[in-house]
Amino acid sequence: MCSKHYTPAAIETLINQTVRQANILPLTSGCDSTCIFCSHRNNPPQVQVLTVGERSLADIIETMSYLNPDRTITIGESASNIIEGEPTSHKDFKEIMRQLRQRFPHTPVSLTTNGHHLTGELVNFLGKIQPVYVNLSINSTSLSCHRKLMRDSEELAKCSITSLSLLNKYQIPFSCSVVGMPNITGFDDMRKTVTEISRYGADSIQIFMPGFSSFAKTDIFPDPDTIYEELKKFVNDIAPEIDCPVLLEPSCVQNLNCIVSGVHKNSPAWNAGIRKGDQILSVNDQIPYSRTDAFQMLSGSGIRRVDYIHNGNEQSTDWTNLPNGSCGITMAYDFEKIRARNMENILASAPGHIFVLSSEFAFPLIQGIVASMSLPKDKASVFCVKNVTFGGTIRAAGLMCYEDYVHAIQKYSEVYGLPDALAMPCESFNFLGRDLTGHHYSEIGRRFKLPATLV
Repeated sequence: MCSKHYTPAAIETLINQTVRQANILPLTSGCDSTCIFCSHRNNPPQVQVLTVGERSLADIIETMSYLNPDRTITIGESASNIIEGEPTSHKDFKEIMRQLRQRFPHTPVSLTTNGHHLTGELVNFLGKIQPVYVNLSINSTSLSCHRKLMRDSEELAKCSITSLSLLNKYQIPFSCSVVGMPNITGFDDMRKTVTEISRYGADSIQIFMPGFSSFAKTDIFPDPDTIYEELKKFVNDIAPEIDCPVLLEPSCVQNLNCIVSGVHKNSPAWNAGIRKGDQILSVNDQIPYSRTDAFQMLSGSGIRRVDYIHNGNEQSTDWTNLPNGSCGITMAYDFEKIRARNMENILASAPGHIFVLSSEFAFPLIQGIVASMSLPKDKASVFCVKNVTFGGTIRAAGLMCYEDYVHAIQKYSEVYGLPDALAMPCESFNFLGRDLTGHHYSEIGRRFKLPATLV
């Protein structure tokens, strides 16, 4: 555990804040896989990831008091630089789930797992404490390819693959993720995997572009210059053949047009005529600001009257959502309306000209958002920040660090001069305001003697 900037008290506070803010319950940093695409072994030396080991049952129960019963409780994900391992490997996992359900009888629990311990006994147990949603990181349904990617034992790999039928048998809703490494498995295995996952009734399938830094052994990774487009083509080709939405992550959306990423076959929206690629124009006579806004409007109980564009033609339809509030539509996350409003207020109140710094993935999107704001002319300039800390294929805001921002500001100021203020995406910093290398965002402002803010 790195302690340069995080004392034991600060780490405890970080855990509690993760619970409070993201409704994520950390169980363990231990993992029983050694996946070839795991990012933790490829981190730059200055990156400060924190391992909490296997937390005690008493500590976990204590932090349950910070959970919000009105939000989905997430297990197996991380919202900070705490490493989250395989939650079902925790020796007290079943007791943790019992305690959680006893305290929150009706709150949905979202569990991300590699499936190594999803035996018939455990899946049956999960079925009895629903609502539980499983996010299964399966990567391949072929035993040989699964083991190549996750470097696990034959027994654990078989358990993971068999869990698909068990989740279907015990009627536990689930989605699956597949890290796209066709250089290892081939596209034929990816196609077979996606088809089999769908056959067992998955809600959706996410195809992830492998993320790796310049510190990784690149001979095991696909070509970073071509892999995204290759995976995008694969998804576009196979999606029409599959009963559930097949999605590419990251989606790399470039605008706020409310484009449907996928529709579950035989869902209310599917039966009403909505298809992948359609653009939602209005929901119950309300015009959505973004995909995220549209998805929120589409979700919930009752009737939905929808105007949309299909194959270039404006059409209208309506349906009644399922009792759980679902309509069957999947949309990529882009930008929340309230965040855009807050961002506009921050930029408008900033002194003089402000540099708005963006990740490579979000750059076209942020450009469009800022351009649509009611700001004075030449108030803000949006600039793209390349990740020099990690390098490789890392282009998301959540992994950008102090050095990346300093490098970008120096580069752009040589051409445009220094601005009067700086704005950076909040995803790069935790609730303490620190990035993955331990630097506080205010240090970037002090470096250039400028006010700095997060948006």
